[in-house]
Amino acid sequence: MPETRFDQSQYHAMKAVFEEVLGRESFTKVKDYGSIKAWRTESKRLLKAVSISLAATVQVYDDEWMAELQSHIQRGISLVESCSELDELFSSLAATLARVTFLQIGFLPVGHRNIDRVPLTPSQWKLDPVRSVQYVQNDEQRKTQRRLLSRRKGPELCET
Repeated sequence: MPETRFDQSQYHAMKAVFEEVLGRESFTKVKDYGSIKAWRTESKRLLKAVSISLAATVQVYDDEWMAELQSHIQRGISLVESCSELDELFSSLAATLARVTFLQIGFLPVGHRNIDRVPLTPSQWKLDPVRSVQYVQNDEQRKTQRRLLSRRKGPELCET
């Protein structure tokens, strides 16, 4: 892996996520020449934020789903904690977040490991045999969405 440079643009995508999700202080800790310790700390904070967000936000779920999600997040935190190089850390973080993403869609398709190459067709990726996901939005949430979008883009871009 290349050495970490005193360069704000190196690993910019992840630095931007830290700032967007965790705040300016998280970005500052890793922005130029963040140590592996700083990257571990902020990566663990990100995974903990995902964990807290799931528990605080998802209202209807089966207990096995939440336990599996929390288990993957805790395993990810442990993996990140044990990393001594940034490439290991990014790999652990990406793997954890990919697992969480698939679980949020329905389930983690671990049976695919027995197939040489899984085609990228909807029939292979319909992940609702275990549980279904439904996203709903009430009127108050719709108003909040419009207000937040107008802050980001300006009012002229958010009218519906």
